[in-house]
Amino acid sequence: MTKFPSFLSGMFPASSSSPRTGKRSPNSTAVRTPGVPSPRPSTTTPAPAAPPAWRSQDLGGQVVTKEVLQESVDAVTAGVQAWDPEEYILNSLLQEAVRNHGRVDLMQKKSGEKFAVKRMPNRWVREGPTEFNEQYPTASERPWVDIGLVRHLNSIRYPYVCELIGVFRDDENTYVTVSLATQGDLFTWCDRDPRPGPSREAVMLPIVGQIFTAVRWLHDLGVAHRDLSLENILLTDVEGSQQVKLIDFGMSTTNRVCKKEVRGKQSYQAPEMHAAAEYDAYLADEFALGVVLFAMAVQDYPWTSTKKNSCQLFEYISTFGLMKFLKKRKLRKGTEHLSEVLSAELAQLIDAMLQLEPGNRLCLGESCFSGEARGTVWDEAWIQPFQGGR
Repeated sequence: MTKFPSFLSGMFPASSSSPRTGKRSPNSTAVRTPGVPSPRPSTTTPAPAAPPAWRSQDLGGQVVTKEVLQESVDAVTAGVQAWDPEEYILNSLLQEAVRNHGRVDLMQKKSGEKFAVKRMPNRWVREGPTEFNEQYPTASERPWVDIGLVRHLNSIRYPYVCELIGVFRDDENTYVTVSLATQGDLFTWCDRDPRPGPSREAVMLPIVGQIFTAVRWLHDLGVAHRDLSLENILLTDVEGSQQVKLIDFGMSTTNRVCKKEVRGKQSYQAPEMHAAAEYDAYLADEFALGVVLFAMAVQDYPWTSTKKNSCQLFEYISTFGLMKFLKKRKLRKGTEHLSEVLSAELAQLIDAMLQLEPGNRLCLGESCFSGEARGTVWDEAWIQPFQGGR
């Protein structure tokens, strides 16, 4: 991991925390952006709108319990087919799958259809979930849970995941074939124009609104992702519009309350994950989304780690707060301070999602929080314009 310069030197010079090449690592992700300049979101605060009106019944009426997930995993295992190398033509590497000891490739059938294919060695995935759990009982990444959950979400028409086409195997590898997200991941998206400022925020807005919707829906179905990051949020073109797809559910859980389970990439981990006490996995996802928003907006990370005494920037924010940090920190690709390019509304939203104390953190409006006096992201001024387009 790249060491940060002292934040006492030069009033937070632009850091090298984000990779400046396109190379990714399992614990860090570079940041970047898209689009056509558009007007700055209104600085007036409209009346709070209700969050999207869905119910779990709209997705099949079934909360994802351990039993439901196991049934889906078993069905996937029973349906593994022989891999035919003549059926698919390798086009290019899409992404390294480091934690699964494999890779994700863009492949094309002879018919011309293109798919994303995750290739994992059989020595890792084993013959099935039972053998995997026996061999790797403490593994944080569970590939069969990932595949089984995607299959189940497809079956209840949850729209924010790719379609599982099939699972295949040869003597060396297991291949998981899914529909192709044509616009790539947010890691790639973040490197596009416009530069940080009003136009960038306007392009971000509909994407962020979909991300909030997707993750709230997931939580209302009883699933915490626990590995939300720029790489694990994809975009695909649907009739000329960008649609969000969540991927990599290998660290997900059907337990809302977890303990001594540190999951996700270091920059995205909620600080309470590192404590001995229980933590709310939904609020940990909300924290990770706060990091995603920060990265989308300014093409950089707020810190490299949330573990105590591991990152000077995190220690500074823990002591003085995010708002003061924004006044000291400069753009990685520019000379302005972050407070000069972020709108007050977006800065407020990010600050509320990155509250270090989970009791003070905004939620996504999940039904499980309905009896609490907790604010939701949908009450924030910055997200209001999205709600009119739901």
